[in-house]
Amino acid sequence: MRSILGIRIKNYRILKDISLGSIFAPAMSIGQAAGLQSTGEPLTPITVVIGRNGYGKSTLCDALGFIVDCLKSNAEEACLLRGGFDRIISEGADRTLEFQIQYGNLLYTLCIRSDKYNVPFVYAETLSHVASEIGAEGSMNFFVQNGVGKVVRPHAAAEDIRLADTRRLVLATLGNLTDFPDIVAFRKFLDSWYLCYFSPEAARVPPLVSAQRHLSSRGDNLANVIAYWEREHTDLLNDLVNRVFLDVLGIRKIETFAAEDGRLLVRFYERGLTKPFYTSQMSDGTLKLIAYLLLLGDPVPPPLICFEEPENGLYHRLLSVFVDEIRGRTDTAAAAGKKKLAAHSCSPAQFFITTHQPYLVDSLQPNEVWILEKGEDAFAKIRRASDDPIVGNMVREGMPLGALWFSEYLDK
Repeated sequence: MRSILGIRIKNYRILKDISLGSIFAPAMSIGQAAGLQSTGEPLTPITVVIGRNGYGKSTLCDALGFIVDCLKSNAEEACLLRGGFDRIISEGADRTLEFQIQYGNLLYTLCIRSDKYNVPFVYAETLSHVASEIGAEGSMNFFVQNGVGKVVRPHAAAEDIRLADTRRLVLATLGNLTDFPDIVAFRKFLDSWYLCYFSPEAARVPPLVSAQRHLSSRGDNLANVIAYWEREHTDLLNDLVNRVFLDVLGIRKIETFAAEDGRLLVRFYERGLTKPFYTSQMSDGTLKLIAYLLLLGDPVPPPLICFEEPENGLYHRLLSVFVDEIRGRTDTAAAAGKKKLAAHSCSPAQFFITTHQPYLVDSLQPNEVWILEKGEDAFAKIRRASDDPIVGNMVREGMPLGALWFSEYLDK
């Protein structure tokens, strides 16, 4: 399974130039192959970013959302959602937002500038194969700069292309054409990212009766997803209740029912009690954990799931349960046949998380944790916890990583 091996973000607010994982030098023309010059070791299935307030954790999550918004609408709309291009571009930068994503053997590059009217547009965009070994030839899928470029069909010569609207991504157009399977695959991957903005208030509002397969980013269809699990994945729902909900939350049964006005309600039965209670009576943290566990239990989860400070509202000892469920959904767990992933033929996922909570970090390995710091120029810089030999040695001796963070061994 392909996964994100590396991400680079340039000139996005406090993130003037940061790289996570392995990023290869991009091909900037049809005749040039993407090279093997890499910036580091690939990202792990779980990537957790820590750092002090104001050091760029939320900005990092927002940058991922910006890329998705560019795909789903256009560069101008994505900027307007964030106050405009001038509110995004780093101070003193060269007026070019740049993003690179290494997705398996595909390298995607997106550069956005503003024109003389300060309207954002796609200045350059490429998708290319990375050569798998030194001396091998890579290949370009498409290359566009200033609205003109080339696209390559499989086993065919390059064709000239010219954009009618330079605000829209080439990926959005070519990604809908079956003639370009790699472009279609990458567009589908990017379009399927899940950025969690769960709202307990939204989850408490009863939706209209229907069954829905996937949880929305705000969780306002929580009842619909439970109804879908009741209908299509009864065994998975019972397993989740018996394995996690009962032990962790004391909930022994969950069921949905249709109210007379056409709304869908959820009844929860607590251990030791006969009368049910409803989402309107549940705490924020309980609702959040239920939503998280349903999201993580999805047999066909999003390929990339991003949580920003998921610990908010959760009891600290529940975070190890949360991380265990996440770890059970990675491709590493799939290869080992662990948890329910292999048993239920579930697809693996990749996770990107920001946190302030040492208890969550206690469940992680040094190569899964990245530390955001602020340089003397007031811009963020990032490093991997495993790059510090002292941290690695102390973890091997049995010291939990979160305890090292709390003792200021990680962010000094």
